[in-house]
Amino acid sequence: MKSDRRGELGISLIVLSWGINYVVTKIGVAQLSPVDFVFWRFVGTALFALPWTLRKRPRGRREWLGIVVMGLVGVSLYQWLFSTALNLTLSANVAFIFNLSPLLTLLWQRVVQRRVMGQHIWWGAALSFAGVALLARASLHGGGYLGDVFALGAAASWSAFALITDHFRVSVTGLAQTGWISLIGALGLLPFVNFAAPWQAGGSTVWPLLYTIIFVTLMGLSLWQTAVASLGAGRASLMLYIIPLVAAVAGWVFLGERLGILEGVGAVAILAGVAWADGRFMRQKSGPMEPPAAEESV
Repeated sequence: MKSDRRGELGISLIVLSWGINYVVTKIGVAQLSPVDFVFWRFVGTALFALPWTLRKRPRGRREWLGIVVMGLVGVSLYQWLFSTALNLTLSANVAFIFNLSPLLTLLWQRVVQRRVMGQHIWWGAALSFAGVALLARASLHGGGYLGDVFALGAAASWSAFALITDHFRVSVTGLAQTGWISLIGALGLLPFVNFAAPWQAGGSTVWPLLYTIIFVTLMGLSLWQTAVASLGAGRASLMLYIIPLVAAVAGWVFLGERLGILEGVGAVAILAGVAWADGRFMRQKSGPMEPPAAEESV
């Protein structure tokens, strides 16, 4: 199906840009606090998306509610929890715990019976989760307990954002939706911002900020909305398991971070698990699988 192919292409670009974002953001926040960095990122995104935002607005109370909830959960809450976790614990801990979000998404879908999930998805998710554990194992024992709690909250909020996007399916899509939720998200971050000017920190902050605005937020969130609509929240979230692999390779290339044998095994497990959960092995036997349709909301 064309919608499937479009969703798969979109999620592939998301994995690449968001994986590299770990390295880019690490460089950017060296001179600017994480909360301020995130705030200016979404302010910039809202300004860039303004032409699309002005042309298309939410229709009715339900769509406005969806946009507001998506902005507060997917931008304000998630980004605040994520940046706070990074301030309190090791980044490897955050990466490991955050990758619980696809499993949380699938579990919630199973509980509310929005979609029927085959056993291959659960086994693939388990294999990918084990791979993430191997990839991040070097730093798992050095973080703070409170930071791990914030990271778990970040994973839960991202899972909620995926389900909320899938649930509301508002008529405002693409860059217009990205602009609206970025605006709401930036407003939600106001209580936590110090309003430090990024341009005073120099190019080492400005260029990473521009990267996160254009490639991570504008392109990433827009493609994420398309992927969720085409593939469903659970299947789209599973592909996020590949992000630690991309981040690890980017760290090795740009920051000189090295991968050991155990991390390499973890990377292979991640790729194999995603392929398993996505039905790639089953397709060779029984042909392409249709994504299960979403049930009507009550």
